[in-house]
Amino acid sequence: MNNNRLFRDVNNKVISGVAAGIAEYLQIDVVIVRVLFVMSFFIPSHFPVFIFYIVLWIAMPKKVKAIDHFNNPVAH
Repeated sequence: MNNNRLFRDVNNKVISGVAAGIAEYLQIDVVIVRVLFVMSFFIPSHFPVFIFYIVLWIAMPKKVKAIDHFNNPVAH
């Protein structure tokens, strides 16, 4: 694993940025995470994925970008 923290990536979001944040944290392609989330919604299981996604949406903080001296966004 890496030493990064888990954030929602609101600049690369489709719904809330949860999948983009997880993909960045795991250093994998965001499409893989999104496909896994969509597939898990349709696979019957005892684990409510929709509730899990909503909890992550609420619990994961947004990724804050700082502005440098030339007004160019710099990720921290």
